[in-house]
Amino acid sequence: MLFYDFILKVLIIINGLGAASGLVVDKHHVYTISDDDAHLYIYNKKKKEVEKVDLNPEVKSITKKDKPDFEAITKYEDHLYILGSGSKENRFDLISYNIKTKKVENNNYSFLFDEFLNTSKLSKKDFNIEGILTDGHCTYFFNRGNGPAGVNGIYRVGGKISDLKDKPIDFFSIKLPKLNNETTTFSDAILVDGKVLFTATVESKSTTQFNGEIKGSILGELDLNTMEVVRWQKISDYKKIEGLALYKESRKNYTLYLCEDNDDDSKKASIYIYKYQKEI
Repeated sequence: MLFYDFILKVLIIINGLGAASGLVVDKHHVYTISDDDAHLYIYNKKKKEVEKVDLNPEVKSITKKDKPDFEAITKYEDHLYILGSGSKENRFDLISYNIKTKKVENNNYSFLFDEFLNTSKLSKKDFNIEGILTDGHCTYFFNRGNGPAGVNGIYRVGGKISDLKDKPIDFFSIKLPKLNNETTTFSDAILVDGKVLFTATVESKSTTQFNGEIKGSILGELDLNTMEVVRWQKISDYKKIEGLALYKESRKNYTLYLCEDNDDDSKKASIYIYKYQKEI
C-alpha cells in the first residue's frame, strides 16, 4: 500500500563526512555516523559547525579493509549507541556515547552475533546489521538481505540495549517490497509511536562487504506485532538512503531527517528533510 508522494529537500550539508550511514537528531544537533569512518559527527544547527568525536581513540589510523563499518545508531536515555555491521570479525563493536558527559565506551558484542547466527541459521555471508532500535524492554537489530540467501530479517533480544547478555533471542524473516523488479534490503529503522519506520535500498551486485550500483530507495512502515510491512513509498531512483531520524511531529505529520551514502569521495553529506503524513 503506497502513501502520499513527497519531495526530498536538502536541509544540511555536512563537510568532511561522505558515506553517512545513520543519524539521530534533536532540537539543537544532528548526530551522524559513517560506514567508512571511526568518528561520530555532531552538527550544531545554530552555529552550523561540526564536532568530530573519535570512537576508537586507541587506534591512530584505520585502513578501508579494517574499518569498523558503523551502520546503525540509536538513542536511549542519555546515550547514543553505535553498532558495527558484523559483516567481518572486526565489526562487532557496540559503542556508547554519553551525550551529557561526552564519555565514549567501547564494548565487543561478538558473543551476541554468534547467538544471532545460531538463532537465524544464516551464514556469515548473509549477516549484515544496518539498523538498531529499542523500546526500553526489547532491542531490535535489522539485517540487510544483500547476502547470497537474500534474507531481510529482524533479531529481537529480550533486554535493554545496555544489558543484552544471556537474553532470549528471536529472529523474524521480513518480506520487503520490490523496486524496479528487485527486492529492497534494510538500510535503517526507527521506532515512532509504537510503529517502525524503515528505509530500504536496491543495489545490483551488492554484497555484505561491497557496494553495487544504486537502483533506488524506499521508506516504509512495519508492524512489530505482525512483523509485516504496512505501507511503503519509493523515495528515489538514484539515491542510497542509509538513515532516518524523527525530528518532530504534529497532529498530521512526522517531520523526518534522511541521510544518504553517496558512494563517492566528495566528503560532503547531504541531510534531507520531509514530512511523512500520518494515516487519518
